[in-house]
Amino acid sequence: MEIIKNIYKLLGIVQHIDLLRLEEGAKQYLIQLNISFEILSAKPTALKIKTRQWKCRSGNYAEIPKLITVTQELFQRFMTDIPVTVHPISYIPAVVDDVGPEWVNDKMTQTGVTITDLQRDTGVDKMNLTSWIEGIYPMSQDVKAMFFYYFESAGHRLNQRTNSSEFKEPCYN
Repeated sequence: MEIIKNIYKLLGIVQHIDLLRLEEGAKQYLIQLNISFEILSAKPTALKIKTRQWKCRSGNYAEIPKLITVTQELFQRFMTDIPVTVHPISYIPAVVDDVGPEWVNDKMTQTGVTITDLQRDTGVDKMNLTSWIEGIYPMSQDVKAMFFYYFESAGHRLNQRTNSSEFKEPCYN
């Protein structure tokens, strides 16, 4: 199995046993921190690697300098004389990742939205809505996004109502 994408580009530059060791090291980073490596180009004089961290369960995310260091240390163990250029891509959490039952309940309280309002506005049946809000069923990413953008919209509507409730005398210039 190819853990490092395009590892074949290292054939002739690195010994076969070192390729296996390199793959094993990359596998550990993939398992522990969900970091993947892709060889963009490989020459006996220079190596370019794209390093990306994906969402991981531990929530232990590396900043760009750490991704560069991890990549250079891994590859330079087996290629001591070849400079390694790293193109790092750090993980940026989606805005909906924080959405959960507690978040939805807080938003419902803040905006005055009821289950009936949610059912009417989204078209989702009350049983599913209640199960997600009470934490009985886990929320998929799609469901989290639905709640997030629903309450974003509800917040805008609430702000418009409070702003429009002020009396404004028309101006006839």
